[in-house]
Amino acid sequence: MSIAPSIKALTEAGKLCKFPLQSRQLPKRRLFLTETALKDLQSPNSATNILGVRGFIESAMTRWVLGQRVFADDKGKPRFLKRLDSPPPEIWEIRVIEPRVQARLFGRFAEPDTLILTRFHSRGVLRDRKKSAAHDSEWQVAMKECEASWNKLFPGEAPFSGPNIHAYVTENCDDFTI
Repeated sequence: MSIAPSIKALTEAGKLCKFPLQSRQLPKRRLFLTETALKDLQSPNSATNILGVRGFIESAMTRWVLGQRVFADDKGKPRFLKRLDSPPPEIWEIRVIEPRVQARLFGRFAEPDTLILTRFHSRGVLRDRKKSAAHDSEWQVAMKECEASWNKLFPGEAPFSGPNIHAYVTENCDDFTI
C-alpha cells in the first residue's frame, strides 16, 4: 500500500511541507519537512540560523531534491546520507559536514527517493557518538524523537525499508553498505 495519499493529506493540512526547490532544474527526488523541521530551518532563534548554517543546510536539501550524487568516502563509508544504528530502526541522517559548524538532518524514508525530515540537530549538541554513554544517549533521544514524530504523522505505517542503499536511492548513488 502506498504512503502517497497520507503524504498528500498531511501536506494539504500543513503538517508536512514539501521542500521548495529554488532551481530551474526538475526535481528527481522528494523531500518533506515536518512542522518542527521547518521551524528548525526558518526560525531566527533556531540553531540553524543562530550558527549561520542555514545556507549549507538548504544546499544539502537541494542536492537531495535535484538528484545529485549521494556519495561515500574513499573507504566506502557514507558521507552525505547515512542510516543510523538501531534502535529505533530506519532513522537516517543527511550529514551537513561543511562548514566547521556541522548539522544532522534526521528523518525517515516514506518510499524510495522520498525523505521525511523531522528535525535538525547541530553536531555540537549531539557530540561524538559512542565516546561515552552520555553522548550516545543524546543520539538515542534524537532518534527516538524522530520515530515519535513519524508515528504521530503516520500512525500504524512503517517507514520504507530496503535491502541496500539502491533500494532507497534509486539513481546517482555510490555503493555503500547500510
